[in-house]
Amino acid sequence: VRQLEESIVLNCHYDDGFDIEPFKVDLIKVGKDALQKCGISSCEASIYITGDEYLKSLNERYRGIDEVTDVLSFSNDHEGEYYGVEEDNRVGLSHLEFIIPDGLTKQIGEVVISFPQAERQALEHKMNLQEELKFLVIHGFLHLLGYDHIKVDERKEMESLEKEIMAG
Repeated sequence: VRQLEESIVLNCHYDDGFDIEPFKVDLIKVGKDALQKCGISSCEASIYITGDEYLKSLNERYRGIDEVTDVLSFSNDHEGEYYGVEEDNRVGLSHLEFIIPDGLTKQIGEVVISFPQAERQALEHKMNLQEELKFLVIHGFLHLLGYDHIKVDERKEMESLEKEIMAG
């Protein structure tokens, strides 16, 4: 049996036209910080920075909400809520338990962020774009791990973690 080195591997991709290269290292670092704060020491995940139209289409398809949003999380372990009129009849894989072979790291999911929405929110929140993107990465990774903000107690816990991770 091979001993696995514990590590968190985050991939950060972005569409043409969204220059996040100056922020990329910080976004990966804050993503790792969020995961480590929640007790995760070994996994793989992705951050994808894209535009409003793609986020809107994902939001409609997977949540039944026909509007732009700032961040969506696609977790391999936790199902999200569908708010549309009628769910389609796709069969999900959430009931299956996959065994990760030696040498492979568990893939926990992907966080997808709208760059234009992050720009708008940065202005609205009177913070710089880099800080807003970092916050959205943290928020998205907490969702990947099953945290939510629908109920008051859940929201308080999630907001507390977000503030703690943002503070470094």
